[in-house]
Amino acid sequence: MAPSTVSSVSDLRVERKSFKVVYPEKIKERRALFLSNMDQQVVHYVQKYVHFFSAPPLIPFDIIIGVHAEALSKTMVAYDFMCGRLMFNSEQGRFEIDCNAAGVPLAICVSELSLQELGNLAIPNPAFSQLCLPSDSSNPTLGDGPLISFQVTRFKCGAFALGSSVNHCLMDGFSIQEFARNFTHMAIKGEPAFIPITDRTCLKARTPLQIKYEHEEYVKPSETTPDKIISSLLMRRNKELWYTKVAANKASEKHIYKLFSLSGKMINALKMKAADGMVKHCTSFVAALAHVWRARAAAMGNLKPNDVSTVHYVADIRSRLVPPLPREYVGNAMAPAYAKATFRQLEEEPFGETVKKLQEGVDRLIDEYLRSSIDWLELYDGVPVLENGFHVTNWKNLGFADMELRGGIKSLHSGPVLSGGAKVVRFLGHPEDNQGMQLYIGLEASHMNKFEKLIETI
Repeated sequence: MAPSTVSSVSDLRVERKSFKVVYPEKIKERRALFLSNMDQQVVHYVQKYVHFFSAPPLIPFDIIIGVHAEALSKTMVAYDFMCGRLMFNSEQGRFEIDCNAAGVPLAICVSELSLQELGNLAIPNPAFSQLCLPSDSSNPTLGDGPLISFQVTRFKCGAFALGSSVNHCLMDGFSIQEFARNFTHMAIKGEPAFIPITDRTCLKARTPLQIKYEHEEYVKPSETTPDKIISSLLMRRNKELWYTKVAANKASEKHIYKLFSLSGKMINALKMKAADGMVKHCTSFVAALAHVWRARAAAMGNLKPNDVSTVHYVADIRSRLVPPLPREYVGNAMAPAYAKATFRQLEEEPFGETVKKLQEGVDRLIDEYLRSSIDWLELYDGVPVLENGFHVTNWKNLGFADMELRGGIKSLHSGPVLSGGAKVVRFLGHPEDNQGMQLYIGLEASHMNKFEKLIETI
């Protein structure tokens, strides 16, 4: 299974033609929006998404821009925090959003290329970040930087792309998907599909705190250093030191990134292999992750057999809480499931044992455990344990494929823009195999050579 070829187009030759700031149609009373401890965890991450559309029939491009800018203005009334700015409350020692109606940037750009020249849109291409307004993902732009921005890029063939840059503290992937549904419904029907619930105090720490578990998925900041762990929470202690350390880390990383195709046939074989280990039920994601974890661990030949590897894989907790969060809840409602194993265990134990460890990570995410983790973060400002391990994002079923704009303009392809990160492994949908998935991973060159051989062996 050779790695897939990432599109060779590295310069989309994009030129900005105009720029405006979109303000909410109605200004609400200014307020400070509470950010939960889950929001605090991701305050310095910026997500980028791009939706590609074919050339609109019979509708002037300027009209499309005007209609959807107006729809965005109307939608922002209910999502007033998206027009706000990030602030640090020194008294409480936490970030919050100043809902000050400062507006959302919208850039209108053109590309010298046609959509066909971009190749297969389903193959991730880091160059697609040129279809989004630039952002500094290592800096939360306190005070004056927008938390979300939009860019519309028209190609020479008439097709266009809608790109967005979103500070992760605003919302997780599910909420972004729901926001897109609300925005398009506003553009087409002139009214929202639903009223979002923006109050996040339902995920506030309890008083008094009730920490009932060890929470080995996190480590206290006093027990680690910024050059080992990446987390926004350390910025509360010493922002200047933090940015220096992160910048040095990024400059010293020498990794290569490749995209691998995991066919449905291969994943089914992995699930059967797990069944041989007496695993009653195994999802495709867990089977694939177990295989990647073992292959990645074996490729990291410079680690000791008794060193521990920790893998984090986020799970949607909306239905796991009591009472469950409604679909309309806006914010981050993802928590890290985790599994730990020594490198010797990953090499010598049956495949089914690795699968069981991953399943146990999800099974522990019951309401009381999740509430306990929120309280733990309130007390310790913890950071994820990633030394000798990695973090997993599963974008296979993100749900952006059916985006539709006014005039019956449907998206040709939608998805996140991939970026580097040696501690992050990403699973994506497969463009030709509904039962399969793609894997995007970064490793040092010598480790990647070993990984390519190991990932092929079931």
